[in-house]
Amino acid sequence: MVNTSVLRYSGRTYTLDLTTSASAATLIEATTNDQTNYVSLLNVGTGVVGIEFSNSSTVTTPTVATTGNKGSYVLPGGMNFPLIVAAPKAPFYIKAISSGTNTLYITACQAD
Repeated sequence: MVNTSVLRYSGRTYTLDLTTSASAATLIEATTNDQTNYVSLLNVGTGVVGIEFSNSSTVTTPTVATTGNKGSYVLPGGMNFPLIVAAPKAPFYIKAISSGTNTLYITACQAD
């Protein structure tokens, strides 16, 4: 038998309006009592977005990778569907930066 995991949203959606300067650390909270350790990310702008997660408000400043240099976790521009990735157990903090002007939507998720 195949194991199936269902992902469901477990929190409100947060919005970050991004520029080429890093955002402030934003607290992402779950609204359920279940263990929430995934996050849904949707970048609707045209530029790429660098993201960093942390369990504390002291979040590493994200960077967009350049040739020969490492960067943060990157989301492409113009996303049509959200990407769900593993994150610290909620509540957690997220910080983001963009290669231009973008809007990032963030929602805590959990696997059932």
